[in-house]
Amino acid sequence: MKKFFAVLIVFLMALSVNAKSTPKCDFNSVINDSGIDKNAIAVSIKDLNSGKPVYELNEKILMHPASVQKALTVIPAVETLGEDYEFTTKIYRRGNDSYIIKLGADPYLTSADLKKLVNSMDIETTKKVFIDDSILEKKSWGEGWQWDDDMNVLMPRFNSYNLDSNLIKITIMPNQKGGAATIINPSKYPVVFLNNVVTGDKNEVSVSRDDSISSNTLSLNGTVNKPVTLYIPTNNLKRYFDIKLSSALQDKKIYLKQNFISDRILPTDKELDKVTHPMTAAIDDILKNSSNFVSETTAKLAGAKAFDDRGTDLNGIKVFNKYCEKIGIDNSKIRITDASGVSKNNLISADFISEYLIKNKNSKVLEHLPSPGEGTLTHRMLPIKNNLKAKTGTHGDASSIAGFLTTRSGHKYAFCIIINDTTSTIPDMKTLEDYLIREAYIRL
Repeated sequence: MKKFFAVLIVFLMALSVNAKSTPKCDFNSVINDSGIDKNAIAVSIKDLNSGKPVYELNEKILMHPASVQKALTVIPAVETLGEDYEFTTKIYRRGNDSYIIKLGADPYLTSADLKKLVNSMDIETTKKVFIDDSILEKKSWGEGWQWDDDMNVLMPRFNSYNLDSNLIKITIMPNQKGGAATIINPSKYPVVFLNNVVTGDKNEVSVSRDDSISSNTLSLNGTVNKPVTLYIPTNNLKRYFDIKLSSALQDKKIYLKQNFISDRILPTDKELDKVTHPMTAAIDDILKNSSNFVSETTAKLAGAKAFDDRGTDLNGIKVFNKYCEKIGIDNSKIRITDASGVSKNNLISADFISEYLIKNKNSKVLEHLPSPGEGTLTHRMLPIKNNLKAKTGTHGDASSIAGFLTTRSGHKYAFCIIINDTTSTIPDMKTLEDYLIREAYIRL
């Protein structure tokens, strides 16, 4: 926090310099002073109207873009689905004694929504419940996603069975000092806890999955002195969904003699009710909050609609490729394997990203990019809140930022900064990004 305020003070002092007396931009000095390897940095700043580059460094080098990639993939996905698209889960009646739930892979579907759908069922006659999960492919992670991110709440699994953000909520309660804490799991999802948490003087708990025993075994270590709420990524989405649906049925006093049956909607099935959530919420979550889960789901759904097929990674990428062809940008030299930028297999140049932003400068989707004080820019570059809209990225040893900047002189630019450096910290990389943007704001 002290470092942040120090950076902010320097930023404010720099902004107070008289614009007429400021010299020409010296991005190279800013980079050299950062101590970060110049070869690990890619920068592309272009005039928004003419497209002419004003500063470039390693701009053609392919690098891991992290979540900046979302600003690219979200545009064709939303164009394909439509801004008025709604994530929809429906329930139909089949015959006299059966129902079928048509999943929409809705990233905002909750257990309460399931109860609403179940209320459409008749208590006396319900004998079978079918599930149509055909909207997305079965796999629940993207190509190149890292197995050791399995416990990362920002990277939950995703597929047709999305429910409750695909996270399990647990609470750790303190007891008598020195004694074992109590773990409460209201979800009913079967998890085995190796509880090494004791009641102590502070809250400090770590959680890891112990695959040496089973994928449903969690090891908890540390101390608590007041209740702690944790969220654990669900490792079997269908199982979690089935448990929650069964619970909703039992609350309505409906008890089935057989498990849920996979099937597809038939023309004779009669729609009874539905639950919907708007696309606008997803755009904000993707661009402002950098949700990997929502980004991936939206791209796959776009692929499903575009090709009248099950939503897959490949179909989502094909949507992006067709969009690049439509706007006249060559994407043959880059590599995209997912929508969110999580996969380390993604390779994009800063030049491509700045050019893509220029070609989409009038996109209504990019109006959702955060300004300083919002989303992932909540604590960054606050003095230029009204002059910057940008998507950030952070993943492993990669940091990035790209978007639109209006300088103090009123000129408009598209820019992209990508840093892939194994020897620098993420805070140092982001400080350099802020200094480069500050330099552009003051002197361009």
